Amino acid sequence: MTDTSPILAMPYIQPSQAQKHVTHNEALSLLDVIVQLAVLSADQSVPPTTAVEGDRYLVAPNGQAAWAGQDGKIAAFVDAGWDFTSPLAGWVAQVLDTGSEVRFDGAAWVGKTLSNLPGLGIGASFDSYNRLVVSSDAVLLNHAGGGHQLKINKDQKEDTASLVFQTGYGGRAEMGIAGSDDFALKVSADGSNWVEALRVDAATGRIRAGVGGWREMLIAPRSYFVDPAMGFDGNAGMSAGVDAFATIAKAIEVALLVDSGGHDITVHLADGTYGLPQTLAITRGLIGGGQLVVQGNMAAPGTVVIEALECAIEVSERSIILRGITLQNASATSPAVSVKGQGHMMLDHVIFGTAGGHLEVDNACLSLEGPCEIAGDAGFHLSLSGGAVFDSNGHPVSLTGTPDFLDAFCICAEASVARLSGQSFVGAATGKQFDLSSNGVINSGGAVLPGDVAGTAQTGGLHI
Repeated sequence: MTDTSPILAMPYIQPSQAQKHVTHNEALSLLDVIVQLAVLSADQSVPPTTAVEGDRYLVAPNGQAAWAGQDGKIAAFVDAGWDFTSPLAGWVAQVLDTGSEVRFDGAAWVGKTLSNLPGLGIGASFDSYNRLVVSSDAVLLNHAGGGHQLKINKDQKEDTASLVFQTGYGGRAEMGIAGSDDFALKVSADGSNWVEALRVDAATGRIRAGVGGWREMLIAPRSYFVDPAMGFDGNAGMSAGVDAFATIAKAIEVALLVDSGGHDITVHLADGTYGLPQTLAITRGLIGGGQLVVQGNMAAPGTVVIEALECAIEVSERSIILRGITLQNASATSPAVSVKGQGHMMLDHVIFGTAGGHLEVDNACLSLEGPCEIAGDAGFHLSLSGGAVFDSNGHPVSLTGTPDFLDAFCICAEASVARLSGQSFVGAATGKQFDLSSNGVINSGGAVLPGDVAGTAQTGGLHI
């Protein structure tokens, strides 16, 4: 049998030992120090001058005076002097001056920590997915003398950082940044089918409403982007490339949902061919005023092609500007562009390819805001009826490859007016130059219209 205990090294009373009380008292003294260990302080390295019998301390690093060389040990003031006990790994001490608890890790005393816990349940049990669970009537996250932030962080843009509100553990509302960095609010009646009510663009702060009854009002001009190769109609369409829309129709639909506040909205088209499955009908203008602009490549309009089987674009309300694009269709009779009713179309750097007709205007207005080009055959380039008005504003038109006009370059009837004064035509074409009837008027200002067959005028038609 050894002389001391294996863990605390307390002396054993030996057989036939004299003064057994000494050994017994030494063991009791050790127990008196370490049992229910509560120390006055754990951050002092100099012994106090006012210690009383039974005071205990944990010697802080760099012990001084009577504590020199005793770092980390338990110092107990016994019999007017200091006794030191070396702790074992795992011992716990209550520190009275701070109200904290420390544990000896084998090298130093360390404070209790809640770091790297597998989970925490308050009034409930956590699980592998919900690592923090609180079952309570309320949770208060208070400031510490100033403000307070609650942060929800995600790893990648396509991940989710959100707040979900539930009924019976079924989602009913969610707000946050889910699947992108845009802030969105969506709701659900059953926890499965969700409707987006609001989206705030992360790059611009612009707001888009997903449901009717509420409109965003613009405070500055806005741009939407369309890319048939990289875009997706489920995007916000606020930037080019992979964030763009895939179709022109979607971009115009979204543009018409907002209140423009008098600002222009421009739909930017990436280079490519836009095959329209049906006519792009614009039956109303921007709410709040402003111009709707569809713009392709101003430097190379031939790289942005809008084509259809029949009419490609039809405008019957308000105004639209087409810039930097090529228009064509596969029809033998339908125009590529139709403007009617209260519509007004403006053209700038537009190329007209092969079509049943290029421009048909009925009781509406059409004007040139920049030079244009004719590069394909058509039944007509310009057909005016029902009191329609065309104004070239003196901008030139170039003809490439000698296009042929089956009916006439310009058809003007029913008191319509074509103002071509100051306009120039570069290049040649075949077909009749004009066909005037029913009091239609062409004011060419002396300019010769394209075509190799003289024009005709009847029933009040006038060419000046």
